[in-house]
Amino acid sequence: MKAGRTGRRALATAVAAVLALAGCGGSAGSAGEASKLEVGGELIADEQLFSAAKEEGSLVFYTGGSEHSEKAVTDAFTEATGIEVETIRLAPNKLAERVLSEVGAKKLGADVIRISGEDIIVSLAKAGTFQKTPLQAAVKTAAGDAIKDDGLYFSSFDRVYSFAFNNAVVPKGQEPKNWADLLDPKWRGKLGIVQVGAGGSTAALTRFQIDEIGDDFLKKYAANKPRIFDSSAGQTDALTRGEVSVSTMPVATGVGAIADGAPLTIAVPEEGAAGYPFYAGVGAQAPSPNAAKVFSAWLLSKDAQKIAVQQGDYPVRADVGTPKVGDQTFPAADSGWLYRTDAETSLKHVEEDAKRWRQIFGYTG
Repeated sequence: MKAGRTGRRALATAVAAVLALAGCGGSAGSAGEASKLEVGGELIADEQLFSAAKEEGSLVFYTGGSEHSEKAVTDAFTEATGIEVETIRLAPNKLAERVLSEVGAKKLGADVIRISGEDIIVSLAKAGTFQKTPLQAAVKTAAGDAIKDDGLYFSSFDRVYSFAFNNAVVPKGQEPKNWADLLDPKWRGKLGIVQVGAGGSTAALTRFQIDEIGDDFLKKYAANKPRIFDSSAGQTDALTRGEVSVSTMPVATGVGAIADGAPLTIAVPEEGAAGYPFYAGVGAQAPSPNAAKVFSAWLLSKDAQKIAVQQGDYPVRADVGTPKVGDQTFPAADSGWLYRTDAETSLKHVEEDAKRWRQIFGYTG
């Protein structure tokens, strides 16, 4: 517990430093004062929108992102704007079920939704989950083609899926560095992996492993009898406790666990890693629509994108740097190291890849 509190205090200090350097809050005006929202020299919301957002005072944020990374974002947003954020976090597949149920009942409680998975975001959009949200010109120009479906939703960052090991359990000198290392029989019964249906992250990882590492990789990984988890959270807890020695892992999840004192090391394998977008959009029935629009625009600001980089995510902007984990800086976004597929390719393969994964691992859950 002490390590966890220390990690969270360090995160809060780092976020405060970013905000101080950028001059956040100074252009937002004091409570009740009409002003535009300008962060780091960028216009996020004009006076009319920001005044209406401050009057609403809060928003509800549904997310499939990690608890640690989303807390960093929402804390920074509240610091910059004074607008409180209530966060509801679920694994993407469970979150999609909740959203679709609420949309069907016309009782969607979310102001903003952030989630991964090409199939998931398309199904949510088709169900009428989002409303078109024009972004301020400065932010829209910076985001470029991150804006999808004529403004219904947008890509907010690319998360990285790699693997990590427990450095208190794995003997020094035996640390796995590359994907191929995980196929060594010495890891039999000591590996972890999240089941393919958990969301866009596992779908992206599976496509990467099949298309980039090689057709036999999953078969050989399965032969090492890994423990299969329902979610990244459960897997991370097991890895931290040493119940498994090595497991696949979204980098931001590992970053959060390390900040809370977990003895983990995140690998930056030579073969590359899977990248998958986290999409965000304003709910069609948003209870606080103005605050939702301000938050959405802010997520594409330079300050918010810098926080994404600190969590190990690749930003959608080109002017905020490259993610870094510990002493390791990730390869540049255009280096080819991060394996990405376009939406059409992802949708084409998602069902067949999931079926194949289940067959290989004998998974029926």
